[in-house]
Amino acid sequence: MVWLDYIIKDIETRFAKQIAAGEPLIIRDEKTLSGRVHVGSLRGIVLHGLIAQALEEKKIAHKFLFELNDYDPCDELPPFLDRAAFEKYLGQPLFTVPSHDASAENFPMVFGNELKEVVDRLKLPIEYYTLKPLYEAGKFNEVIQLALDHAKEIREIYKVVSGSNKPDDWYPLQVICEKCGKVGTTQVTGWDGKTVTYDCKPNLVKWAKGCGNQGQVSPFDGRAKLPWKVEWPAKWKVMNVNIEGAGKDHSAAGGSRQIGERISEEIFKYPNPFDIPYEFLNVGGKKMSASKGIGVSAKEIADLMPPYLLKLLMIRKQPNQPFDFDPQGTTLPLLFDEYDRLSELAANPKPEQLDFARLFQLAQLAFPKSEKPLWQMRFTILSFVIQMPHLKIEEEAANLKGSPLSKEELSALEERAAYVKLWLDEHAPEQYHYRILKDPPEDLVLDDEQKKALSILRERLEKLESWKGEDIHAVIHAVKTETGIEAKKIFAPLYLSFIGRESGPQMGWFLSTFDRKEVVQRLENIVLL
Repeated sequence: MVWLDYIIKDIETRFAKQIAAGEPLIIRDEKTLSGRVHVGSLRGIVLHGLIAQALEEKKIAHKFLFELNDYDPCDELPPFLDRAAFEKYLGQPLFTVPSHDASAENFPMVFGNELKEVVDRLKLPIEYYTLKPLYEAGKFNEVIQLALDHAKEIREIYKVVSGSNKPDDWYPLQVICEKCGKVGTTQVTGWDGKTVTYDCKPNLVKWAKGCGNQGQVSPFDGRAKLPWKVEWPAKWKVMNVNIEGAGKDHSAAGGSRQIGERISEEIFKYPNPFDIPYEFLNVGGKKMSASKGIGVSAKEIADLMPPYLLKLLMIRKQPNQPFDFDPQGTTLPLLFDEYDRLSELAANPKPEQLDFARLFQLAQLAFPKSEKPLWQMRFTILSFVIQMPHLKIEEEAANLKGSPLSKEELSALEERAAYVKLWLDEHAPEQYHYRILKDPPEDLVLDDEQKKALSILRERLEKLESWKGEDIHAVIHAVKTETGIEAKKIFAPLYLSFIGRESGPQMGWFLSTFDRKEVVQRLENIVLL
C-alpha cells in the first residue's frame, strides 16, 4: 500500500460509525487570498483532494470544501500594485479592497479565480466557498459568543501551549471599525454579553494605521472576526469538519494546530479533525510567500506541465517529506521520466511493483477510474528531436515505439512537445540545448586506442544489416568489449564529433537519426584527425 491507503484505513477506523450511517465526511482546506497563490499551497489542496477521491473509490460519502479566505485583514501589498493607490486599504478586510483586474469582483478574487483555474485542471472533487457570507449570515455568531465568554480560558491555552502571554484585558476578537472600516487595527476592550467596546489604535500593528475611533457594537453578523488561532478551530465547528491537514509550520510543537485542538475541544466542544501534517514544496530551495511576492505562483508552475504531472509532483512523496522543484534545473525532465517509468510498470506490474502501479493510478485525473497507460516519447529524447531540423517528431516516435502511434498517443505526443518547447525556450539549462556541428571540432585529439576502436566501429556500422538504434548501440558495446577501451573514451569522441560535448542522448538512437553514410564519413574524418 502507498501512504494514501494507510491514511484512508485510519480514517475508516476513526469515523466507522459515521460512515456506516451514510453521513458524509467533511474534508476542508483553505487559502487566504492576499496575493498570487504560490505553488506550495497546491500540495495541501491535492492531498485533501486525493483523500476525497480515495473515499469516492470506496463509496464513502464525503465533501471536500475549500475556503477562499476573503475576510482576513489586508496586511501586505504585492509588489506589482501601485502602493500609493492601495496603501489606504491596509488593515481593511480583504473583500473591501477593490480589484486591480476587471475580471474579478474584488482584490482577493483576482487570486482566487487564478487558483480555481489551476485546481480545476486537476479534476479534484472540490467545492469552493468564501468566508465573508458565512460571517454576515451569522454562522459564526455562536463561536464568537463562546470565544468572548471564555476569553480567560483561551488566554490560558495560548500561555500553556505556546508560551504566549496575553494581557488580562485581551479578547479573541477584532471588530471592523465603524469609522475607517479597518479590522487589523482594532482591539476589543470589553464584553457585556451582547456588545463589545473597542479601540481602533493608530499603532497596534506596523503595517496599518488605525483611526483612533472608540466604539461599542454587536460583534455578530459580520461586524467582527476571530483571530486566526481561534478562527481556525471555529471553522471546524461551523463547517462540521472531520478531516483537515496543515503545513508543518502550523503542526509544530506549540503551534497553531495544538492551540486550535485545545480551543476546539475545550471551548467549542468539537473534536479535533483528523490531521495530516505535511511538508512544503520549495522552488529552487526557497519557501514562498504569496503576499510578499516571493517564489513562483501555482499558475506559473502549472503552466509548465500537464495536470497529471503536476498531480504526481504533489503526491510522489509522503506528506511529511519535503521536496524541491527547480524550473531552471533538471526537475521537470526527471519528473516526466519518472511518470513514464511508472506508466510502464503500471501496464503489467509484478507483485513487488504494485505500489508503483498504484502511484501511477493516483496521478491520473480520472482516478478512481482506471486509465490504460499510453506509450510516450521520453522527455529528453523529445527535447533533442525538437531541436533537430532534419527530424520529424511523429516519425521518430513511431520508430522508437516500433509501430504507428494511436490517435491518443499522437495527441499525448503533441501535448508533451508543447511543454518541451516551452521549457527549452524559457527554463532549460544549457546542457539540454543542442546543435549539430557541420564538421568535427578541430581540437579533437584521439589517442591510438581510441583511433583503433573507432576504426573498427566505422567498419562494423558500414556493414550493419539494419540501421536501428538498438542494433547500433549493441555494436558500439561489442567494440568496447572487444577492444577493452573505457566507455567514456569511445562515447565521448562520438558526441564531440557531432554536438561538441562529451555527453548527450542515448548513442545508438542518436546515430540512427542520421544517414548511415554521414555517420561513417564522420567517423573516418575523426580517425584521420
